[in-house]
Amino acid sequence: MTQTQMNPRKMRVERIGTFESPITGEVEEVQVRVGEEILHSQVQLCRVKEPCGHEVQYGGLCAMCGLTVDDKDYSGYSYEDRATISMAHDSTGLKISFDEAAKLEQSTSERLTSERKLILVVDLDQTVIHATVDPTVGEWQSDPSNPNYRAVKDVRSFCLEEDPIAPPGWSGPKMTPTKCWYYVKVRPGLEDFLKRVSQLYEMHVYTMATRNYALAIAHIIDPDGRYFGDRILSRDESGSLTHKNLRRLFPVDQSMVVIIDDRGDVWQWEKNLIKVVPYEFFVGIGDINSSFLPKKNGQVTGPMRKRIARLEAYEEKQRRKSQGEIVDDDDSQDPQDPGSEPPQNLEPSAIPEEAGSDHSNDEESPSRRNSIHDNDKPSSTTSSRRNSQSLQASPVDRIVELGGDKVQIFEQSLTRNQSLEQQQHDRPLAKLQHDLEKINHEHDEKEITPESDNEDNLLFDDDNELESLNDALVRVHDEYYRIWDSYNEDKSLTNPDLTTIIPSLKSKCLEGIVVLFSGILRWGSDPQKADIVIWCQQFGVKVVNEVYPEVTHVICREPSAGGGLTFKVRVAKKTLPNVHIVTPDWLFACMSKWTRVDEKPYAIEASDEDFYLEEKDLVKYQAIIEDPRKAPESRPRFDSVASMEEYDLDGASKEVDDFLADISDEDEDGQEEEEEEEIKEDEPKKDTFISDLYKKRRANDDIDSSAKKAKQNPDTLDDLEQELMDGFDDLE
Repeated sequence: MTQTQMNPRKMRVERIGTFESPITGEVEEVQVRVGEEILHSQVQLCRVKEPCGHEVQYGGLCAMCGLTVDDKDYSGYSYEDRATISMAHDSTGLKISFDEAAKLEQSTSERLTSERKLILVVDLDQTVIHATVDPTVGEWQSDPSNPNYRAVKDVRSFCLEEDPIAPPGWSGPKMTPTKCWYYVKVRPGLEDFLKRVSQLYEMHVYTMATRNYALAIAHIIDPDGRYFGDRILSRDESGSLTHKNLRRLFPVDQSMVVIIDDRGDVWQWEKNLIKVVPYEFFVGIGDINSSFLPKKNGQVTGPMRKRIARLEAYEEKQRRKSQGEIVDDDDSQDPQDPGSEPPQNLEPSAIPEEAGSDHSNDEESPSRRNSIHDNDKPSSTTSSRRNSQSLQASPVDRIVELGGDKVQIFEQSLTRNQSLEQQQHDRPLAKLQHDLEKINHEHDEKEITPESDNEDNLLFDDDNELESLNDALVRVHDEYYRIWDSYNEDKSLTNPDLTTIIPSLKSKCLEGIVVLFSGILRWGSDPQKADIVIWCQQFGVKVVNEVYPEVTHVICREPSAGGGLTFKVRVAKKTLPNVHIVTPDWLFACMSKWTRVDEKPYAIEASDEDFYLEEKDLVKYQAIIEDPRKAPESRPRFDSVASMEEYDLDGASKEVDDFLADISDEDEDGQEEEEEEEIKEDEPKKDTFISDLYKKRRANDDIDSSAKKAKQNPDTLDDLEQELMDGFDDLE
């Protein structure tokens, strides 16, 4: 390439013409001079003073001057880019600019500080209320002789009529709107809680339920609009299909905002969050709007009564019987084999049908599965219609406008409708009440716990979470304004910010506590991702996976609830003289009150037999803990996929094959086996997991008879394989 081609000769050309401006207004300054060379399109030619900045827009028009702002000119310029923030609670059409949002938030902050208030964002479902669509509640309300009458007599109800959401691309005829009766239990003490908190906070509702549902609930808990007013944000205006974000309401500054919610993952564990213990008055129902939320990783969620845990154990026993599994006559499980019983008080995904199976979040014990949807079950009410005569956009269009996906919206709504229909049809509360009465009838009077008082009521109205929550909110408020007062006196200090104040207050509450969860978290899951672990860590709790000397508390389930004590619980009892072995309720009490509470009311009471541990098992376990390399023959725990990959599966498979082959050989020549055993007595013995299991089986059963049955009935080999899997669980 020549020099001339690289730097072409410039030529002077005189032209007379006009330049079009994408904006209107008065030219205040021309920023180019005569003879100046304009090198690219980004050079500023002039400054124009506009009559309106179009910083507030609604429905494609400027709210200030009325100019149409949703059209782009030939250059691609658009006025919509000037106002991109939605701050209104009840509309997505109203948008403002970032500068305007900053001004609004600044004026709000000044008003709140003059009143010495903060902002409180309140969730609805399982935070301040619990709802169900089970018609059993209405029947109990009208029957004073029912044992649950006292608990449900003040339950509120309402009927909603909503247009179901049509499948993507639906162009068929209009469908009949769905009608559904909801039964709502207000969390005990809510009225007093709102009255006290409103003196310190300006309150907003933020729910992932539909707007019609949110307004109906708000009318129940705040009929006069005294506490929330019109500050109600639902999923129809949220802009997100699965998560909540403070920037939807406060896009610039969140330093004065506190969140209360029973779900931390929905907020992605925002630093402003105060997680509350979920309110579950209607046993086994859960959150009826959970299909609009992220899926949970099965885990403990809140305190549970012993009778409910016993009921779940009974339901699990009935399920296993229906599947042909061998179940003992009593409801308890062998303390030496704790791995087969699912943990108590879990979310849907936490109770697998078989050990090691993987289920979605909608799978749980039969007592709760009745309220969970069936994705394969057709629904006559899942079709929907689009109201073409409405002047306002539908909720679907509003969400899609903010980036939502119609397919996901349809799937979520379909799932929710199916769940509600199944709950109405199956009446899970009636079934649980029947099972509870059956259990109480089958047990002797002395076996019924004092908690039950020989009553058959399934539901209880004794939750006191809001009292502790009020104390925490007062504590946060006082700390904020303590720092604020210091800041006003000395501007060189840091301005108070709740994103740092709340974590700082919580992190000191339970410092020094080291917790081991055993039989609580779902087997094979990553403990560090479990909500209960994240929640604990926020309060300064250290969570470990093994029985280390530093462990102060072991969290496990009551053995009387239908399961035995796990291997690690027994190890901790034997090796840690000062350890506290408590139920999860102790942990929830601590995190609810923001302080360490007495362990005695939550201590696990069990016999020495329940805590029995063989010395050789303890030695093997301690060898692995001290240095896994020193115990190559011991099975490593499968805490992750990586550890599974490291395990010698080929060697284990060969050991199983050899073990089963030995059983067949025994039947052919028992005498020869005895001679071989005499010869092997002089050889050094090498214990393995399979051989230990084999010895245990021989001690309890006649091995010759088992071998014959194995050859005659192939199902016996399946039982052996199941026992092998139970053995793996036992080592946990």
